[in-house]
Amino acid sequence: MNSVTIILLGIILLGVVIGLYRWHKLDLPVLKLFPYFLLFQFIYQLFASLYSFVFTDHASNHFIFNGVLPVNILFFGVLFHGVIRNPTTRKIIIAGTVLNLVFFFIDLFFIQDFSFLMTYPRTTMSVSLVVFALLYFHELIKSDRGYDINPVRNAAFWIVTGIFFFYLSSTLTIIFWNYFVVNNVYFGSVMMRVFAFILYSMYIAGILLHRPYSRANQ
Repeated sequence: MNSVTIILLGIILLGVVIGLYRWHKLDLPVLKLFPYFLLFQFIYQLFASLYSFVFTDHASNHFIFNGVLPVNILFFGVLFHGVIRNPTTRKIIIAGTVLNLVFFFIDLFFIQDFSFLMTYPRTTMSVSLVVFALLYFHELIKSDRGYDINPVRNAAFWIVTGIFFFYLSSTLTIIFWNYFVVNNVYFGSVMMRVFAFILYSMYIAGILLHRPYSRANQ
């Protein structure tokens, strides 16, 4: 493992520790699950790195990322369902999550091989998450309810913003991957790591800045 991978894993683990420490301050049930989701992210990314760089001689670890993709799809669906209040929007999120899961298994058995990176389900999940995030922002802007808290003091806002930025930027990077090659150097991989640093940093910022509902409205 290189130093960049170790630093990224360290940031994820830091997010887990901070999330568990401030667990009692996270109001929504889905936010209370978030530190455990980060722990899951840390474990499978650590295993993927160890598999490629320690257990084998740079063998492909794509099957690991493919295997956890349905878990990510399901959790993100639960996350957006939990932070969005509008009943119609929630139904859209449920439908989108189910369709993403169905397409994953269609792709698995009929389109792409499990040993290679399954880009199609990842792309459909990314597009769905960007749409879900836009729906969240729309509800946030249009909301006139008095009990809404300051978005900057709301972990959900930071988490959704991080998801929106990461999956929009990373998907565009993957689409235009060949254009980021200069003198046989793949800047796309560097950009993906930068996006990941920003994503997990925003997760941590959201957990640290989050203020419980009762305190935020005093």
